[in-house]
Amino acid sequence: MIRNRRVALNGIWLDELDRRIVISGIEPADGKETISDTDLAAGYGARITMFRRRTLDIVIKFMMLEHGRSVTGLEERSRLLETINAWAAPGGVLEVNYKPDRRLNVTLVQAPGEGSLVDYTKEFQITFRAYAIPFWETSRATSVQIGGVASNVSGSILIDGSARTQCDVMIENKSGANIDTCSVTIGEHTMTFSSLGLAGNETLVIDHMDGILRIRIQNSAGQYRSALAKRSGADDFLTPPGSAACGLTASRACQMTVSWRSRFL
Repeated sequence: MIRNRRVALNGIWLDELDRRIVISGIEPADGKETISDTDLAAGYGARITMFRRRTLDIVIKFMMLEHGRSVTGLEERSRLLETINAWAAPGGVLEVNYKPDRRLNVTLVQAPGEGSLVDYTKEFQITFRAYAIPFWETSRATSVQIGGVASNVSGSILIDGSARTQCDVMIENKSGANIDTCSVTIGEHTMTFSSLGLAGNETLVIDHMDGILRIRIQNSAGQYRSALAKRSGADDFLTPPGSAACGLTASRACQMTVSWRSRFL
């Protein structure tokens, strides 16, 4: 158990809600992982076909104390618990002070109930769970511009961490004329686009919302239209830690930017 720590949700620190909230511990649980395998033809051993991390839990434990003693008024304890539950209910971006520049995207799965409010020595707990992104990841994304303004650009990115991460890509049409075809490669994954209709000064945006791939075209007014149906090839840009080559081939001059958040087991 990690003691004497602090936790924030969506930028609001739990112990700053009320001075009587004393965090007694933070317990990061092991990630829930699954492995699929197939028997080898020789009859011995197996081959791993898929390794997947499904969830990651973090448990926050706290007490209600005032001047080192438990808050004994039931009305006050009930009101304080309501404040804590309102803080935890939305889920969102969780941070802890012993992991600087890290975040976890969480959902509330267990809130502290009022059942034992009369037990003044009770230690309450809140359980958060990371589903879509069951990894700690860097709070700020790293962005790298690949090549210059050309129809064929290349470069590389360097990803920290200990787990594969999703890369986001922006391709800005700098030619002033329509781009109908382009091909984007990051590491071992290539996406090819046809009949794209990317007009001059528009941007092709390949990004993720809660871990789900989105492919859209943004115009100069900031409006989006979907381009998901224009894609073929790779289903996503999932890249392991280390160096990865990046490249873009397009029918006209454009500029590519790659962004990512390193992930940690």
